[in-house]
Amino acid sequence: MQTFFEIVLIITGFLSLIPVVNMFRNRNDHKYACLKVLIYSTFFWTFLIFIERLSTNTLLIYYSGMLRYPLKLLFAALMLCTIFQYIELKFPKSLKLFLSLLILADLILALTNSQTLLMLDLKYANLVSFNDLYTANNGIVFIYHLVISYAIALGAIILLFVFLAKHKGVRQYKEVTRMMAVSVLAVLAFNLLQLFLFIVNVDLTYISLVFVAYILYDVIYRKDMIFNLRTSGRSEILANMREMYILTDANKKIIEISPLLLEKYSLIINEIMGKPLDLIVSKLADRVTLYSEYNMDEESYEGMDHYHLREKEFKLNGMNEYGYMMLLYDETQVYNLLRELNHLSNYDSMTGLNNRNYIEHKIKEFGETEHVGVFSLDLNGLKINNDYLGHERGDYLLKSISKKIKEVFKDIQHKEIARIGGDEFIIIVRDIKKEVLDKKKIELLDICENKDIEKTISVSIGLAYDEVGDFSIYSLIQKADALMYDMKSKVSKAYQEKMIEYIKLQDKYMR
Repeated sequence: MQTFFEIVLIITGFLSLIPVVNMFRNRNDHKYACLKVLIYSTFFWTFLIFIERLSTNTLLIYYSGMLRYPLKLLFAALMLCTIFQYIELKFPKSLKLFLSLLILADLILALTNSQTLLMLDLKYANLVSFNDLYTANNGIVFIYHLVISYAIALGAIILLFVFLAKHKGVRQYKEVTRMMAVSVLAVLAFNLLQLFLFIVNVDLTYISLVFVAYILYDVIYRKDMIFNLRTSGRSEILANMREMYILTDANKKIIEISPLLLEKYSLIINEIMGKPLDLIVSKLADRVTLYSEYNMDEESYEGMDHYHLREKEFKLNGMNEYGYMMLLYDETQVYNLLRELNHLSNYDSMTGLNNRNYIEHKIKEFGETEHVGVFSLDLNGLKINNDYLGHERGDYLLKSISKKIKEVFKDIQHKEIARIGGDEFIIIVRDIKKEVLDKKKIELLDICENKDIEKTISVSIGLAYDEVGDFSIYSLIQKADALMYDMKSKVSKAYQEKMIEYIKLQDKYMR
């Protein structure tokens, strides 16, 4: 068993060197300053153990062995400090001072032990070999040193587990929880072995603490995605981008979010971190729309902030974990401009109805024409009104007929209404019976009539209907046009004659 623990001791010594080398490369970053000191202290303890075992100088052997007591207390204090830094809490100055005084007192007791025998019942003069350091009885202060060290370490573990319980949704925190639980069990197991089962010239507490230090280094430092972003220099890029961003782990749980996004939409970071990405999307649903392609037809998004979302998987060097970066490009102004351009290209500015461009695209989308009706409308005498009463009169007629068309067809759900020429309009309706359309035609003609001829809107209407889907939409339009022109030939000339007679009588001839 002695040989086994000596082999474990050698392996542990080399294990303590690994984090020292890697952390030294990032020595200028101060996020985990306490963890770095802990790692360096652990390696210093390794150095003392090798001096203790290889030196022939009893003075070096004695005090190298005695320094392990303050180092244990220092390790517990640095572990607590590391946890504070990991959960991004400020380490209290009063607690730092208290622990510093305890470590100093422990150091003094260790260095004066040969005279006081308070820590270990062994004087320097009685030391023959380093084995005596492990076989001598403990002093009366040792138990207090042990209780204080474990109390500090336990406080650190409790603090960490409370934090992890609040962030249990974050994938990397689950690994921290699992590994810390393993390390706690390992420390207890090694110490119980030495206290009750084995008497060996190897400090099993040292082995267990190196194990804990390496786990802290692995799960807090090496696998801290945000820390790796910072030390790789990529955080500077993120901080200086104008685009807002969201970083998630592989399960789309949020691990970091742009401060600009938090500030702009008054989000609370503690309510976001570790939660699914869908949560923040739902929180912003009434103010923000996220999209990968523009959709100009969504009127419900008008007045909202628009972000073009680009998602990319990323993986940091030396890490098995991967995550996703979502960049949010603020395209609100672009989106509004595109909507305005879309409106101009699809709507008639005079009447507010759709225009020819819009209806032509809609016609191309038509499939079956079962229960489809087409109205072809044409204003009678628009040129007469423009020539004799001015273009303001013509504008009035165009706006008036548009208003009346919308009023008559407001209760029809599936419809397309467009102005397709100077005085031409088209209405396409679907999923409706012929009888209803006949009534709508009569209703529109009636609403355009007025006893005052100047307020009368003379319109010719042609209605084509396909009940079973035998005709194409183009055939229906041609049929409606033919019927409209047939009506126009009967009523247009009479309306123009009445308007000319009325204008002359009212002395409103303008040419």
